[in-house]
Amino acid sequence: MSSKRTTDEKPAPKMDRRWERTRAALMSAGRTLFASRDVEGVTVDQIVATAEVAKGSFYNHFVDKDVFAREIASSVRKQAEQAVDEANANVTDPAAQLARALCVFMRFAIEHRESAQVLWRLNSGATMFDAPINRNLRNDVEAGLNQQRFKHVDIEVAVLLVMGTIVISLRHALEDRLVTPPITIAKGMAAGLLRSLGVPAAQADRLACEAADEILPPQKSTLAETK
Repeated sequence: MSSKRTTDEKPAPKMDRRWERTRAALMSAGRTLFASRDVEGVTVDQIVATAEVAKGSFYNHFVDKDVFAREIASSVRKQAEQAVDEANANVTDPAAQLARALCVFMRFAIEHRESAQVLWRLNSGATMFDAPINRNLRNDVEAGLNQQRFKHVDIEVAVLLVMGTIVISLRHALEDRLVTPPITIAKGMAAGLLRSLGVPAAQADRLACEAADEILPPQKSTLAETK
């Protein structure tokens, strides 16, 4: 009778765990390197050295450095968007959703500085209105326009206004020394964004303050103490 491997004997999981550890090490190395350098300024040799894996392992996981960079950018953006989804889980007002999203991205920059730096550096192409990565944002903005919550602006311009305001707010929160606390900036930027989309000023100010006060409490909003 020939021997037969039982279902309990599974060498594959061990290999899977090794594969996952290698990939995780490469992704972590990529986040660290791309946080301070553009794609062109990082080599595969630097990636594998930082990850402490063999160079061949890189090509077992990624076709080339550009594909790797896109994977890094996608994973970081998903991390930030998940935080936004959680913050807006019970929020139905499109205007409130946008104000809260801006505050979440600023908090993301404070609490996940390296990932936020990657998000800023690897943002090429993400400003295109019809980019697949912006599908959820387009849907949210379109819902606000359909509900007449946003007015006097077309959908493409509205999407660009939202992306531009949120991205520059995130970038500002990454500054090493901030004179004005991020919570104050968040209130002003969120209010300005909502006003640009046609939300009445008083409502825009209220929604911005409510979002910032809940998501960016003062004790968590200071990146560095001024001397």
